[in-house]
Amino acid sequence: MKKMILICSVLAAFTWTTAVTVNAKVTKLTMATSHPVDHMATEIVKETIKKIETGTKNRVKINLFPANQLGDYVQVYDEVMRGTIDMAHISVPETHDKRLGACMLPYLTPDYASVKKVLGQDSNLYKQTSQFHQKLGVKFLGFFTEGFIGIGTVKKASVPATPGRDKGVLIRTSGMATMVTSANGIGFRTTTIPYADVFPALQTGVADGWIGGPANLNYLIFRDVIKFFYNYNVTQEITQAIMNSEKISKLTPADQKVIIDAFREFSIQSFELSEQEDNKYRALLRKAGVEVVEFSPEEMSAISKSVREFSWPKLEKVYTSELMDLIQKDINK
Repeated sequence: MKKMILICSVLAAFTWTTAVTVNAKVTKLTMATSHPVDHMATEIVKETIKKIETGTKNRVKINLFPANQLGDYVQVYDEVMRGTIDMAHISVPETHDKRLGACMLPYLTPDYASVKKVLGQDSNLYKQTSQFHQKLGVKFLGFFTEGFIGIGTVKKASVPATPGRDKGVLIRTSGMATMVTSANGIGFRTTTIPYADVFPALQTGVADGWIGGPANLNYLIFRDVIKFFYNYNVTQEITQAIMNSEKISKLTPADQKVIIDAFREFSIQSFELSEQEDNKYRALLRKAGVEVVEFSPEEMSAISKSVREFSWPKLEKVYTSELMDLIQKDINK
C-alpha cells in the first residue's frame, strides 16, 4: 500500500512538473488598444504581434482587443500598471504623472521632417518618457504618430486664420492641458467631455466641435456629424505602446529583445506612414462632403508662433522647466 501511495505521489509530481514545463513554453499576453478596427494603427499592431510571435517562435502569444473593448485609455493604463492587462497601445493619461503628456505639446513637431528627431529613440523626450513610465511599473515601447491634429466642427468658425481671436465655436477637449491650451491659444472656447461622449455631444449641440484627432479619426468616426475640418496641424496625434514592467521582465532576454525591436519598428513605421494617412483622409473628408480648411505657410507660421507663445509658458508649470529645456535642445538641433 505504501508503495502504491509513493508511486502515485511520484506520478502526480511528474504530471505537475510536466504541466508547468509545457505552460512555461508559451506566455499568453493580453493587449488593449483604443483604435477602430479599420484604423492604420490597428493594422500595424497586428503586424507587430505577428513579428513578435514569429520572432519568439510562438513562445509569446498576444491576444488583441482593439476599439476600447477593455475600457478607455485611462482605465487601460491603470490596468497595465496593475498587470491585469499586459500590454496596450493607447493615448497615455496624465493622471499619474502629468509629464507623460509632454509629447502633445502644441507645435512640438511643426512638420514631418522634425518628427523623428523629437520623438525617436535617441531623443530626450523619449528617454525621459521611458523613465516616467518606469517609476509607475510600466515599460515604454515607443511613440506612435498618427497624423497632425486638426479641429472638426459642426458649424463654421469665424476668422479661422487669426490666432487668439474668438472663433465663436465651443469645442470639446480631453482633460489634457496641451489640448486645452492649444484650443484656447487658437481662439476656441472649450469644454471637457469624455471621448466616448463626443459624437452625441456634437449631435445634440452640447459642443460645436472637437479637438483631439487627425483627419483619419475625423473621417472614420465623425464624418457623419462634422461639416468642417480645420487643418491646424496643432500637434501630432501621438499614442504610446506600453507593457507591464513585471510581465516583460519575466520573459527571457531574447524574447524581451524581440518585443522591444518589434515596437521600435512599429514606431518608425508610424513616422513614415502618418503623412500618407493625413493626405489620404483629408481627401476622403472632402469626398464625404466635409469642408477641409487649409492654411498658407505664412498663416501656419503665425498661428504656430502665437499658440506656442500663449501655451508653452503655461505648460512649463505642468511639465517642468527641466523637461521643457531638454525638449527644446532636440528642437534646436
